[in-house]
Amino acid sequence: MPVTQAKPGPYAPTSTVLDVVSRYRSGLPKPITTEVLARAGIAESLIPRTLQALQTLDLIDKDGAPTQTLEGLRLAAEADYRAKLAAWVRSAYADIIVFADPAKADSTRIRDAFRGYEPRGQQARMVSLFQGLSAAAGLVADKPARAVKAAPNFTPRERTVAKRIVAERFKDAPRHPSSLPAPLAGLLQSLPAEGDTWTKAEREKFLATFTPVLDFCFPVVEKSDTAESEALDAIKTALRRA
Repeated sequence: MPVTQAKPGPYAPTSTVLDVVSRYRSGLPKPITTEVLARAGIAESLIPRTLQALQTLDLIDKDGAPTQTLEGLRLAAEADYRAKLAAWVRSAYADIIVFADPAKADSTRIRDAFRGYEPRGQQARMVSLFQGLSAAAGLVADKPARAVKAAPNFTPRERTVAKRIVAERFKDAPRHPSSLPAPLAGLLQSLPAEGDTWTKAEREKFLATFTPVLDFCFPVVEKSDTAESEALDAIKTALRRA
């Protein structure tokens, strides 16, 4: 059954859902229960929402038994795996895609498509999961990256001056965590709470996921000549005054 407003929407981290699917393809025991997810290294705080997401996305039933959908993903050859993911995402989110096709809709339209879903406080995470799964399934066109210019070779003294200039210019700049792209915000929400700890395996999983998500949200582009010239001019001016 696809995701609908008739039941709570899924809001687990994208990386966790995809990790469960990947582990099941490699031999994760079944039924998929709280104990199995804990032994798989999923943080205790994420297990309830992960089980809920797996059920809502038609990957397991209420007893944790894999559905035909999950079995199909397990049996898919590597060459066919992404296509299988795409078919699953389209089916699971059919009610959303009618209003917000991930290949065309912007973040605002996608956010609006989830406004009727419960729990309301988790709608941002629902959007993050939808966008993350859509990207993993290839439903979102890859953003082309332009060539990156090599950074100027500064001397140690120039580097020190540059750091001082950046610190002075942005010391009062406001920060808006809520303005982060949904996939990146969702991934950051999977971090332990301040003061908590995590295992080395959980840390490595987070770091392995962070770079591709960061590149998806913020494609690497060539710095504009104007911005580079202004930065170099500022450094040269500061050096002359130093």
